[in-house]
Amino acid sequence: MPYELKKILADKIFNTRFGYTESIGITNLRKAIASHYKTNYKIEISYKNIAVTAGASAGIFMALITLFDPGSIVAVSSPGYPCYRNIINTLGLKTYLIPTDKENNFQLTPKLIENLPKNIKGLIIASPSNPCGSIIPNLSMQEISNICTQKKIKIISDEIYHGISYEDKGLDTVFKFNKNSIIVNSFSKYFLMTGYRLGWIVANNIIIEKIKNLSMNFYLSPSSISQCVGEEVFNYYDYFDKVILDYQNNRDFLIKEIKSMGFKKFISPQGAFYLYIDISNVHNNSYEFCKNMVDDIGVTCAPGIDFDEKNGKSFIRLSYSCKKTDLVKALKLMKSWI
Repeated sequence: MPYELKKILADKIFNTRFGYTESIGITNLRKAIASHYKTNYKIEISYKNIAVTAGASAGIFMALITLFDPGSIVAVSSPGYPCYRNIINTLGLKTYLIPTDKENNFQLTPKLIENLPKNIKGLIIASPSNPCGSIIPNLSMQEISNICTQKKIKIISDEIYHGISYEDKGLDTVFKFNKNSIIVNSFSKYFLMTGYRLGWIVANNIIIEKIKNLSMNFYLSPSSISQCVGEEVFNYYDYFDKVILDYQNNRDFLIKEIKSMGFKKFISPQGAFYLYIDISNVHNNSYEFCKNMVDDIGVTCAPGIDFDEKNGKSFIRLSYSCKKTDLVKALKLMKSWI
């Protein structure tokens, strides 16, 4: 974070008496989030439709509990963030995997949603996605939303990587198309507040009231210190946008270097900060590949089986949300090791 912001936060934290807050967050922070939507998405959202949460993961938990009864089937894309499946299964729900492919940037399409079985009750959407950094274009997202409305499929849209996009800077929130959806977002990614464990939910009044009751039983309230920091970061878009330019520079450098190592099968990430690459030309087991690499040269990446249990043995995920010097060092080690 910039020095000016650190100084403001240090003074504010030192001079503030902290305690429990409202279970769905400080009103001023909720109003700041509402202003964020007006500034960046050109939509009016009342702060009463916003609940601050103890991280986006807690938001996913509460969204699933709020929307679905035990035994309900919730669809997620594959490859996809593994915690979706873990949380769904933990809550006594059932996971339906939607296979995606390279031709569609490993992302959901209206056709895939149109072809879902009739017993699907819910859908988790992630755009930009983890592990691929792919994006669903706004028109396709609107069409997916319309199809879900017709099929009575409830949407949870994970938008934690919004703001981290490269070619397409104007992503719409699903809430623009579907007021019965639940939007989950976080201060961890664009606003660089990973350790503060702070997120938010956007939903209709009925859902927010349920989230309020759940959150006061889960954790009483989000961290008051984290909320204090969250109130300030909306004044520093220019700083965070410069960080995104660094990510884009890292992405372009990483793609060039990965190609020089002989890896040709991957899509160029449109957002987030991950590169999901096919390593089948050098290894047939992504877990062993990743384990051997960290043991041998101290470079860490994630095996594809974390994101896709069926086809993930051929893939690894690299993250480039780091300093350029660290990326250069890691790639140099990888090139010699491979």
